[in-house]
Parts: sequence; C-alpha cells; structure tokens
Amino acid sequence: MERMKGPTGGCDRTDHPIAPENRAPHFDELLDAWVLSRYADVLAAFHCSSLFPAGLNGKAPSDPLAGDDVVKMRRETRDALSPLHLRVWRKGLASSARALAQKLSADQPVELINSYAQPLCLILAAMVTKVDLQETERLRALAEPIAASAAEPYDAALKSSAKAANALIRTSFRRGPEPLRESGFVALAHTLPCLLANAWFALLESPEQWAVLRSEPRLLEHAVEELLRCSGLPRLLFRRAIQDIKVNGAHIRKGERIVLNVRAANRDPANFPHGDQLDVRRTRIRHLALGAGSHSCVGAGLIRMAVISITRPLLERFSGATLIEPIKWRGGSVYRFPESLRVQFDKPRS
Repeated sequence: MERMKGPTGGCDRTDHPIAPENRAPHFDELLDAWVLSRYADVLAAFHCSSLFPAGLNGKAPSDPLAGDDVVKMRRETRDALSPLHLRVWRKGLASSARALAQKLSADQPVELINSYAQPLCLILAAMVTKVDLQETERLRALAEPIAASAAEPYDAALKSSAKAANALIRTSFRRGPEPLRESGFVALAHTLPCLLANAWFALLESPEQWAVLRSEPRLLEHAVEELLRCSGLPRLLFRRAIQDIKVNGAHIRKGERIVLNVRAANRDPANFPHGDQLDVRRTRIRHLALGAGSHSCVGAGLIRMAVISITRPLLERFSGATLIEPIKWRGGSVYRFPESLRVQFDKPRS
C-alpha cells in the first residue's frame, strides 16, 4: 500500500483527530503514523503479534521478557477477575444499584452521573481493588489528572499532572495484580462512569430502544454488546511495530507508530449496517471496543457485568427519561463523554 498524506488540519483536541470515515490503511504525515480505520484492518492489528501497545509517542517493548511479563500479568489479572469473584461483586453491586435506583425521583430532575453512576462505580472500585470505601472519594479526586491525561494524551500539561498523581496514589494500593491497583481504581472510578454516560446518552437519544429493553429485560445481557459497540469509550488506540510487517496491504516498518481508529471500525458499514444507529436487537455484534485476540481487555467481563448491573435497575424502575439540558462534552481525542446527564424520569411502573 502506498504512503498517502492523511487528512489535513492536524489533531483537533476538542474532537476526533482522525477523520471518522473508513479508509484503506494510510500513512498520515501530520500524525507521523499509520492510520487504520476499517473494521478488518483494526481487527488484524489487534491479532498481530508484532504490534505492541504504546503511548502517544512512547516506545513499544522490544525486550522479549517484557512480553512474558505482560502474559504473566494478564494471567494473574484473569485469576483475580474469576467468574466466582464476578458473581460475588455482581450480587453486591446489583443490590446497591437497586437500592439507589429506588431513591431516584420522577417528580424532579436528576443528575444521573453524580447521583447514580459515580457512587456505584466507587462501590465497585472498593470491592475490586480492596480499598476502604470511605477512602474512595479522596482517591477519586487524586486520580482526576490520570483520567484526564488518558482521555487526551496530546496534552503535555495533563501528562505531567498525571505522572505526579500516579506517584501520590500508588501508595494506597498494595494488594492484588498490578492492573487491579491504582490503574484498576482509575478505570472503575473514572473511566467506567464515562462509559455509562455514553451508553445512557445513546439510550436517551433512542427512547424506543429504552422501551425495548424495558419490555424485554433479558435482552440486556445481549444488548450490552451493542451499547459497547455504539458507545464504547476507545476512539483511538496506539501501537508500535517491533519489526517490519504487512497488515492488509500496508507495509509497516519496524518502529513506526500505528493509530487504530476504533470508533470508525465499530461503525464500518461493511460489518455493521446502519452503524451509527443504536439497535439493541442487532445480531453478530463482534465489536472492537474491548480489543480482540491477545490484546483484548482483560477486564472485559468486569466491564460487562458492571454496565448490566448498574443499568438494569433504571430500566426496571422507569419507563423512560428525557434529557432536560444540552450535553457538554468532556475528554479528548482518545475518549469523550457527557459531563453530566440531567434528566427527567418518566413515572415508575406501578
């Protein structure tokens, strides 16, 4: 595949820095990176053993031992996120979610993120990372720069703040596999509420889909995949080649960066007809929001469990909801999310 000049205009920090359309693999001179945006190309990259996760400008590990360490860490994390643990956490989280949902009112507006999502995510974070629940709000505040930098890696100031925050928060987490310490806490306390905000925004924008899930509660176990496809957080992921490779016709040299446009891939019409539309009855939803192959998210089961457990009580209690304030978006090039969801719930079912 010939190298091509990518979209002009560079990276827009307030929006997606990569054009949203599905294009053949191309080298973007402004980004100094290959850009993959078609579903088949991004999937192939996830399955390629010569492409390693990398930061915006970071280097992928070249020492084979680094790869062994990653495999060991993933195995330890999977053990810590075993089905037995997930069942215990699901029971506790679902109970807390039902109790909190009962306190939400249809008589006055509700800010859904701060009043509902955030408290439940902190409860889950405490269970998984084994920190005192009373400490979670303090730790959440400390971790704010880490989450902000993850959403917008192009911002050097955020990166510096995140480094300092990591040093402060690390001493509070001493048990369990490394991914379930401070990074796991940040994911559950900050990233998970953002994912829920995106998923609920999609449902609020498609009230007929809320109605389908309310009338068929069991469908939620399947519909979570469509919510992840349509509203999953990753917009961009970064990789670096550790040797010369060929990905679906793109000749990528050792050391070159690759940008995976996950958002575009999850809407590729070749795989998802009417991909910009939420359809909770959609079948064959092999989305890439949680990666794929050896680079799939090791916490995928935990994420699915949390989205289902926290969302279900809203669908059971309320016949629908209406946004009553315009959405203000936060985040950056890697992921974006509504700052708040101020809604008016329909009356609870009798």
